[in-house]
Amino acid sequence: MKNLNYLCKDLEGTEKEKAYLDKLFTEMSVKEQYILEGAIKIITVKTAPDLINLTEQLSKFDFHYKAIDNKSLGEYVARHKECASDDILPFIKIKQLGSEYHEDFNGVFMDKGYVYQRNSLKQIYDGTNLDEMTGDDWTVKIKVGSKDYPEGVWINLPDYEFSSLEPDEMAIALDALGTNKWSRCALLDAKCVFPNIRELAEQYDSIEELISDGNNFGYVCDEQGQGRAFFTEHLESAMELEGCTRLDLALDISQNLNCYDFAPKEDNLERYGKILASKNGIVEPDTILGDNFDYTLYAKTEIEKRGLEPCKNGFIKSNGEEFRYEFSKEPDSMKISME
Repeated sequence: MKNLNYLCKDLEGTEKEKAYLDKLFTEMSVKEQYILEGAIKIITVKTAPDLINLTEQLSKFDFHYKAIDNKSLGEYVARHKECASDDILPFIKIKQLGSEYHEDFNGVFMDKGYVYQRNSLKQIYDGTNLDEMTGDDWTVKIKVGSKDYPEGVWINLPDYEFSSLEPDEMAIALDALGTNKWSRCALLDAKCVFPNIRELAEQYDSIEELISDGNNFGYVCDEQGQGRAFFTEHLESAMELEGCTRLDLALDISQNLNCYDFAPKEDNLERYGKILASKNGIVEPDTILGDNFDYTLYAKTEIEKRGLEPCKNGFIKSNGEEFRYEFSKEPDSMKISME
C-alpha cells in the first residue's frame, strides 16, 4: 500500500497534529486509504487541522471499487446500484451510464476506483480536541497479512457488503493481499474502539471467527441497540460492571442490556428524566405540568430508589433478569449457582 505520510508533509500544523496523522495513516484500512486519496482532490486541504477534520468524516464519501473510467463506472452502477444481471448488461449503454452518473455526482476517478462526496462536512476538529478524534467510523479493526503481502493491511469492521451488495472493506482488503481466502492469511493485530477489550488478537482461533463477532458487534453499535436511548453509555457501563475484556462477552452484553438498570451522568439527567417520566406515565412533555416538572430531580430520585451505583458513564445495577449467552461461554460459577 502507498505511504500516505506525504499528504501532511508540507501542511501547516503542530507536531502533535502531525504525529496524530502519521499514526492514523499507519492504521488506515485499504478502503479508507483509497477514499482519502480521492477526497483530498474534492475537499480543499491547506493545514493539518483540515486533514484531521477530513479523516474524521471519510464515511461521508462513497467509493466505487475498480470504477476507474466512465465505462467501468457505468458497469459498477449497473451491477451494484441497479442490480442488472449478466443477461441484461450487454444491452445497457455502459459508458453513457457512467458518464451521466459522473456528471450527476461530480466525483473523481482514481487508480483504484471512483470517489464522490455524499454529505457535507462539519467542523469536528477545532484545534483543541485531538484526544476526541476516533479516525472515523469503526468498531473493530484487524490487521491481516498474506504470503504476497506479509506486512499486512488494516480492515475496519463492520463490513456492509451483505446489505449494500457492493465491494466493501473485506473484499477490497483481500484483493490487496492477493488472495480470496482468510485461511491463507495471518492475523497480525486487532483492536476494538472500546479500550476495555484487550489483547483481541489472542481471543480467537481463526480470522473468520473474529470477523464474525467483529461484524455483529459493529452492527449493534452502529444501530445503537435499535435506537436505545444512551446506548453507548449503557453498554460501556455494563461492560465496566462485568469487568468485560473479551469481544464475545461484549457482544453478549450488548444483546442483554435489559439485564442492567442504567441512568446516564449528571449532564444528561434532565433528558433521561423526561424519557423516564413519560415511560412511567408520570407526566407528558409539552403540557402545563410537563413544562413545570423537575425532570432532573425525578431522575435522581429514581436512581436512589432503584439503588443504582455510580460508574464512569452514569449509574448502573444488575436487575436480576436472565442473561442469555449466545456468543460467549456462560461462566462456570453461574452454571453451578443455577443447578
